[in-house]
Amino acid sequence: MHFFDIITPMKEKYFLLAGTAVLGAVTSFAAIRAVTPMAWDGNPNCWQMKRHNEKMAAVANGGAKVVFIGDSITHFWENAGKSQWKKYFADGKYKALNLGTSADRTEHVLWRITEGRELDGYEAKVVLLMIGTNNTGHYPFEKEPPIDTILGVKEILRVISEKQPKARTILTAIFPRGATADSPLRVRNNVVNKELAKFADGKKIIWCDFSDKFLDANGRLSRDLFPDLLHPDAMGYEIWASAVLPLIERVFAAEEGETIPSVWPSSPTMYCYGGSVASQPQSGFPSFCWWGRGRPLEKRNEIVDGPAEYDVVMVGDSITHRWEREGGEGRELFQKLKKTYSILNLGYGGDRTEHVIWRMENGELEGYKAKMFAVMIGTNNHGRDIDGIAAGVKRIVDDIRTKHPESKIVLMPIFPRGAAADDPKRLGNEKVNAIIKGYADGETIRWLDFNERFFNAEGKLTKEVMNDLLHPNEKGYEIWWQAMGPVVREIVGH
Repeated sequence: MHFFDIITPMKEKYFLLAGTAVLGAVTSFAAIRAVTPMAWDGNPNCWQMKRHNEKMAAVANGGAKVVFIGDSITHFWENAGKSQWKKYFADGKYKALNLGTSADRTEHVLWRITEGRELDGYEAKVVLLMIGTNNTGHYPFEKEPPIDTILGVKEILRVISEKQPKARTILTAIFPRGATADSPLRVRNNVVNKELAKFADGKKIIWCDFSDKFLDANGRLSRDLFPDLLHPDAMGYEIWASAVLPLIERVFAAEEGETIPSVWPSSPTMYCYGGSVASQPQSGFPSFCWWGRGRPLEKRNEIVDGPAEYDVVMVGDSITHRWEREGGEGRELFQKLKKTYSILNLGYGGDRTEHVIWRMENGELEGYKAKMFAVMIGTNNHGRDIDGIAAGVKRIVDDIRTKHPESKIVLMPIFPRGAAADDPKRLGNEKVNAIIKGYADGETIRWLDFNERFFNAEGKLTKEVMNDLLHPNEKGYEIWWQAMGPVVREIVGH
């Protein structure tokens, strides 16, 4: 099975666009904007639509073997990069096609390559994609968190694979913007780039990041190369061409199935951090396949489609996830509870503290209010780096407090694991619990410890409540709700 085939289909809705004779009668899309095909302002006479029609005339001529897709940075191969385009790409075996449109975001590119059919009717060898800076640059963080932009690019890659099954995609890192390394929009784009790099498999998708070629040793972007600190000048396009031409040649010469290595910065410091891993943001989605399993999109859709305020938001790992997961031991009880309470479950199987931090800081705290957050995380850190794990829990609590000052936080200890009291992982969890208990103030952050309820009369953890001595079974989830229910009723008010 190809890894694109495992992607959970987008949740469908239907929306009638203006100018349907040109734009198509309906557009099927998921809830978040970044993965929703959108034809600009819906005006069939807008300049973007005129450019689209011009590009469709070029598509009809056929023969394009190299296709560039993107926004104004790609569009401007026809302006600041005009001489480089003519020199390297326009003629000969490439017959390159520029499908860049100024101000485009992922949703616009999706419209162009689905309903707009800009990839139909010809067979390319290489598609070069760079998109996303307008997603992060045109909307404030709370309206376009990094997770949405990443999901938008992922969906574009899926459609490219569908429309051009024989082509390889050179996925290019979003170019640096802003003068310094700490420029807010550059930081947001760097978060996106770090995840996009995981999509490369060397066969269908090749990662290409040469951002360091635009920057000095301190990460400063020069106006000599980027006059507006966003768009390259002619020399910037020369650098771009010199970076991608060897990859294009590799693709043209490659045998079917041959792996082509990605291009990385010579000093990719933007992807590094110091200190404890457990207390630093790190995505728990290690590859395209993990992103493609659908839970990140599912959760962002649920948030966008959900109520303005939730009664309860649950934050955690698989122990929390199994409250609602198909076949999960807590699912039946969870469905009953959802008839009384509006609940958002932000549990992800396998997550550690650093993964939850990434999710909390890159999209999953945006777009709603909550009366209460229930937090339990840390068992997948396996009791290593006790202080770091505790610091990770503290950062999660602080993130929630910052984004949701209106909410109460119910902080729970990491659940016991392993049958014996001297199980090393259980002992590690207990050391973390002893520290994080001190984060509760009894008012805005409440400590709820009911771990003893999972033990039998001899003080042992048994399969009667946790079949694998880690995840609660149906009886275990009943114990959880018996302990948490009164707190929920007090805070929520019913």
